[in-house]
Amino acid sequence: MVPRDSHTESARSFLEVVQGERLRLLSVAYNLLGSASDAEDAVQEAYLRWYRQPPSERNAIKTPGAWLTKVVTRICLDQLRSARKRREVYVGEWLPEPIPAFDVRVAEPSGTTSADPADRISLDESVSMALLIVRD
Repeated sequence: MVPRDSHTESARSFLEVVQGERLRLLSVAYNLLGSASDAEDAVQEAYLRWYRQPPSERNAIKTPGAWLTKVVTRICLDQLRSARKRREVYVGEWLPEPIPAFDVRVAEPSGTTSADPADRISLDESVSMALLIVRD
């Protein structure tokens, strides 16, 4: 029997939580901030705050996913408040930036999928434009 280190088990379990929660956290941050790069920064900052905590505090958190969601939300709200204080304003009509899709292939009428990048780009542009029209 191999002895298990509780620290490595804790790190493994957190990595599983991180991988499972990352897309959800990015979605929360993107919905609040409207920018994929700002959302990524907010999620990374939440992970940094997690790892900066002493292990005793990390182990006391029963639901890391909920804790990360709360921290990401607070980081996003802080960013929005600081932008408001700096009086940053977007000139023109605000349109959210398109988000790259994750491993989706274009379905052809024959039922097969196409790996042609041109098809992928035109589908991405069509879907992005449709979503922008729907939002208005």
